Amino acid sequence: MASMLHSIMTKLTAGFVILVILITGLTFLFTVGASTEKIQESTQQELVALAAITAADLNGDEIAKLKPGMEAEILYLMNAEQLAHMSQADHEIIKIFTVRKQNGGMEYVIDSGYNIGKRDVKIGTPVSNPTTAMTSAFTGPSVEKDFVERPWGTVLAGYAPIKNAKGEVIGIVGVDMHAAVVQDRMDFVGQTIYLILFLGILCAGLIIAIFSRTMIRDIHMLIESANKISRGDTNVSIFIQRNDEIGELASSFKRMITSLKILMHQDYQHE
Repeated sequence: MASMLHSIMTKLTAGFVILVILITGLTFLFTVGASTEKIQESTQQELVALAAITAADLNGDEIAKLKPGMEAEILYLMNAEQLAHMSQADHEIIKIFTVRKQNGGMEYVIDSGYNIGKRDVKIGTPVSNPTTAMTSAFTGPSVEKDFVERPWGTVLAGYAPIKNAKGEVIGIVGVDMHAAVVQDRMDFVGQTIYLILFLGILCAGLIIAIFSRTMIRDIHMLIESANKISRGDTNVSIFIQRNDEIGELASSFKRMITSLKILMHQDYQHE
């Protein structure tokens, strides 16, 4: 009898599992990349939508009046409270802030973290290295294509213009989501696909193992019958009912045994 390592069941199971791994591996390479891109795109759209909603709720005329040193005045506190409320409503948002153009550059105006001890900038704090997306936001909603660095960490951001009563753009609002949150979303997709592939391979291996086990059982029965016949024992019964090649082989064995019994009986009579 063949060892377990060299048995047909082992070879069939291993071959089938390898085939499944190859197919699912290629599927994984294409699926994960596309899925993570879609997750990032949907997150970007979410940030742009939130920025547009926030900008529409802000009073552009009031924000335009804010000057450095006014952080303790009611005009600042009211607008900062509004940003803080919107930021706290979504635990995945790390910061909402406003920016305006100043002296050829950009400066921060309101920071949503003022009332929870996480205010990182004050009115007039310069924006270091303004991005193209921030500049574009003065003409319409925009979003960062990749992560950017802020005083409060690495983020993915969406922007929208803030307008006054005359419809003039006086600044922009930025909505920042921490890079770790975005990465967690993409990792979740990858982990889910890993789990699905693992379960698929496991199920495939179990199915082929069960299938091959029944086949090997019948082959072993035929081998034992053949060994008995080789020792001259024709009193062999084969109970295999299959509609495949093994079933045909079992039928051939039965006919062979019947033929051997007839020949042996004839030889006995001649004696």
